[in-house]
Amino acid sequence: MTRNQDVGRHSEEYVSDYLVRRGCKILARNYTVHNVGEIDIICEYKGKILVIEVKSRDFHERFGTPEEAVTPAKQKKVMLTAAAFCKEKGISLERVSYYAAGVTHDASGNILNVQFTPFF
Repeated sequence: MTRNQDVGRHSEEYVSDYLVRRGCKILARNYTVHNVGEIDIICEYKGKILVIEVKSRDFHERFGTPEEAVTPAKQKKVMLTAAAFCKEKGISLERVSYYAAGVTHDASGNILNVQFTPFF
């Protein structure tokens, strides 16, 4: 596994744990629909379904902020995948909110900050 994959996995775990500590119920992790897309975390909080795409970057931000990495094309894939999840589970799309969880870390991979930014 590459360093980027390790940092990405650690970031997803951190965000997932963060959400659980704040009262979210995790419904799915790495939910995938073949030829459509993948969602890092799907959880429920106070009756809302939160669809979360986790992106991480080092503190230098050489390639922009983590949230900027969730491009309109990626957002579309996430939304189509969320629609499939909701159909499968009998959940109304009106309950769904979409977020990019931008994780900033240092050169060693230690998490410095998490920023949740809504999209859609």
